[in-house]
Amino acid sequence: MKSTFLLLINISLLFGAKDYFQQDVAYTIEVTLDDSAHTLHANEKIIYTNNSPDTLQFIWFHLWPNAYKNTETAFAKQGERFLSTRFLFSDEEDRGYIDSLDFAVDGVDAKWEFHPEWIDVAKVELPVKLAPGGQTIIETPFFVKLPEVFSRLGHTGKHYEITQWYPKPAVYDHLGWHPMPYLNMGEFYSEFGSFDVKITLPENYRIMATGDLIDGEEEYAWLDSLATEGDSLYSLDKKAFKKAIRELQRGKKKKGKFVRNFIGHFKKDEGDNEEEIKSSSVMKTLHFHQENVHDFAWFADPKWIVRKGTLYLADSTREVTLWSMYYPKNAKLWENSIEYLHDAGYWYSKFSGDYPYNHLTAVDGDLSAGGGMEYPNITVISKRDSKHLLEMVIMHEVGHNWFYGILGSNERDHAWMDEGLNEFCNIRYWDKKYGDNNRRYVINEFTQEKLGPFSIGHNMRFGFMDYMGYTSLVKMGDEEPLETSSNDFKIRSNYWLSYSKSMVYSWHLLHYLGEETIDKIMHNYYEDWKFKHPYPQDYFSYFGKYSDKNLDWYTHDVFYNTGTVDYAASIINNDAVFINYGSLTVPFEAAFYDKKRNEISRQWFENVERVKSVPLPEGTKSIIIDPEGTLPDVNRPNNATYKPLKFTWIFDEPQHYKREIFWMPWLFSWNQFNGWTPGLNFYHGYVPGYNYGIGIQPMWDFKNEQLIGSVKYKRTLYNFWNFNTSTFNMDIARNSGRSGAHMAFEGKRKEHLKRYPVWTGTATIDYHNIEEKAVDPSYYDKWSIAVGFAELKFHNRPNPYLAYHFRTGIKTSIVGSQFMRFNIQTNINYRFTKEIKTKLRIWIGGFIVDDDIPKQYRTYLSGNIDPDFRNNFIYNRTSDMNDISIGTRQYDIGGPSIHGLILEDDKMKGVKDWVISANFDITVPKLPGKPFIDLAVVEGGDSYIDFGLKKSFGPLMIIVPLYQSWEIEDRTFTDRNWLLDRMRFSLSISNFNIQNLF
Repeated sequence: MKSTFLLLINISLLFGAKDYFQQDVAYTIEVTLDDSAHTLHANEKIIYTNNSPDTLQFIWFHLWPNAYKNTETAFAKQGERFLSTRFLFSDEEDRGYIDSLDFAVDGVDAKWEFHPEWIDVAKVELPVKLAPGGQTIIETPFFVKLPEVFSRLGHTGKHYEITQWYPKPAVYDHLGWHPMPYLNMGEFYSEFGSFDVKITLPENYRIMATGDLIDGEEEYAWLDSLATEGDSLYSLDKKAFKKAIRELQRGKKKKGKFVRNFIGHFKKDEGDNEEEIKSSSVMKTLHFHQENVHDFAWFADPKWIVRKGTLYLADSTREVTLWSMYYPKNAKLWENSIEYLHDAGYWYSKFSGDYPYNHLTAVDGDLSAGGGMEYPNITVISKRDSKHLLEMVIMHEVGHNWFYGILGSNERDHAWMDEGLNEFCNIRYWDKKYGDNNRRYVINEFTQEKLGPFSIGHNMRFGFMDYMGYTSLVKMGDEEPLETSSNDFKIRSNYWLSYSKSMVYSWHLLHYLGEETIDKIMHNYYEDWKFKHPYPQDYFSYFGKYSDKNLDWYTHDVFYNTGTVDYAASIINNDAVFINYGSLTVPFEAAFYDKKRNEISRQWFENVERVKSVPLPEGTKSIIIDPEGTLPDVNRPNNATYKPLKFTWIFDEPQHYKREIFWMPWLFSWNQFNGWTPGLNFYHGYVPGYNYGIGIQPMWDFKNEQLIGSVKYKRTLYNFWNFNTSTFNMDIARNSGRSGAHMAFEGKRKEHLKRYPVWTGTATIDYHNIEEKAVDPSYYDKWSIAVGFAELKFHNRPNPYLAYHFRTGIKTSIVGSQFMRFNIQTNINYRFTKEIKTKLRIWIGGFIVDDDIPKQYRTYLSGNIDPDFRNNFIYNRTSDMNDISIGTRQYDIGGPSIHGLILEDDKMKGVKDWVISANFDITVPKLPGKPFIDLAVVEGGDSYIDFGLKKSFGPLMIIVPLYQSWEIEDRTFTDRNWLLDRMRFSLSISNFNIQNLF
């Protein structure tokens, strides 16, 4: 029986089909690029046809370049809401706007005004009301000051991405007007029509745009010659290819003067580089025209390599011209770009319907809105790290010609209709093209391919990233329905579910219904709605037409509800028992196997809301739910009743239906006491699809001739004990002369659908059995001890400028001593400008119980000695003194954390008294490091002050004190030796910031 939901859709469409209409907009635009001032001067003429049954008194226009005018626009506010500072801290001269507007309607000056909330939306009053079937001509000049590329429109030097650049009428459909401000997260909805655009710019620019070039024989001849030269690059040997690319990166001065002879000699001109390319003083005007599109974009750059190809559609003789243009620096990566364009156009035409336009183009860009951005006939692609990633983005953006371009849904309110259905076609493409290679997907060519038999992630498949992204998000309990308007998503990551969630469920639906049925649905949806504005109910109606199955789980639950899929299989008394632990009821397939793992049969199960039992097929010894791996189950390990053991090198896409153990040799472990301790690292779980992990790391201590290492277990629960996430950790370890155990619980809680603030509660118990010879007795004097720790942390980031956290904790002895220490810590980070950032840390701590305080738990003024052995970057705890000994040059933050080294009897000073301290550092431009200043006051009156500079190089931070108040003599920097004697360093992953390397 067909679902109630689909029946209601069909009934509503039956009565509403006659009411469909759409407006028509015919644009004529003439524009000139001034590449010295980075501006556009333009005139626009629009013929607007009112095909609605309503009389119009005004027309809303989008003036989206104004989104970049100031920090009060919707674009800027959205960035602020999602904690982005790039545009907020931009300089005035780097922003953009549109002005010089002077609207006239049928030759009569028209009144117009900005939207009361958005300066990038305006209402143009019609001097004469526009009746149904009527037509009016709207004209205006306009001027655009191009911003730097903060999102989609803009320039980087003399590279231009001219998108969303002209005054554009908003859509008027059966729901009325759709005025909307420009957003970075949230795309568009525009009227179909025609574009006739003339672009004037310096003649040395390569330019690609929406539409066909009219009377462009000379331009095409030039581009063809460039394409021939571009193709010839790839016939060169490796050395000549590199030399040719270097020459191209220097640029060229004149049109047509490319590289005279790729194989011959190259003239070296050190003064001619990409940044210094001069524009031609001769201008050219190119005329583009395109019918049946709802947007027009163009891209220009004087440096691109040009490639050209042809696509012949499968079921016709019509040919489509393919163009790709890219920077010389990306020549190797883009080598097969024409192939990617060809295959995307071919397969999307097969999946939905033939590509209707005459060219298909991809250009290399500087996009800030994401990996790529689509426009009719053309897409712009930002930098990618592998050929597969580039192919994926080109394919995805080309696919938007169907889902957004031809099927012109409202992207702002129904993002899944273009992003999700397009992502679904992405995995179909990869399956068709690379199915024989198990849909293999290379994200990083070096680690996945270049290491030969030691490659990591060699068998990663396309689609796994979407599954991983989807399941990781929804398990947190903060999912929002896909049918949410883009700017209404409370959590940014939920917008990205429009991609991943739509894809994983549509991919499962294809497996459930079969390719033939899906093809009928997609082909008919395309044919009926091409060049129109479909809504969700229009898409869903085709499932009722072409399938008699109950698909409410897809057409309603996936898009209008939230929840998770979690099915488990077991065998009880010769019955197969399936249990639904999730909140969604989705059809699933189960496969039955004999004792030799030969498949006996498969069966689909529907409507399993709680528990379902069925007799086992004869000879069944094991069951697997979802043997093809299409079901978006958040907990796949319980889908199989028997899981054979499998060892996998380091990491690969997890095989959840096997007891998979990842392993690697561990050769990087060394400390002063044990020396070099090679071993093996084994782990199971931890990766997406698992809520737990087990790790075993046996190592051999050659120095002391003993087995050392660790065994670890981690379990994560969701929505447990009133926490959003709860994590339990346990480990037993023997290393650095310490044998012991660690148990920890961490629970995090925040308000539903809010990223901040976050409350975190932590409780730990540590037991240590320490060999006396393994540690410096100046810092350790208890060899067998158990301690407990409890902490409450509050973390908030109310805006992009401010982040702060407050934490308070108690550490207490359990066995082997008698003490209790209390501390409070506050961290405040504030960003004043793009380049000026400050950090303030305040710490107060002391002992409530001090009857028997072990040395290792004293309050050390100049950092932490890690008494609980949690820091893997501390390499020498022994009394053998060197530069990596605790209490000397190595700095580990904790307690008062004075950067300079405060000594007492040649050892880092530790106290039993109460201490209050403050640490402040600031990032400012043009300094070789961050200035810092510290202050600590110890109960009883002793105070300590220092200041200096620190700089991070990856995980290594160098600390250079310039003043230390506690020194009796030579408190202040005097010479190089003074600095060398006092320099310290810190090793920590938290220090790592790639920007600090440059």
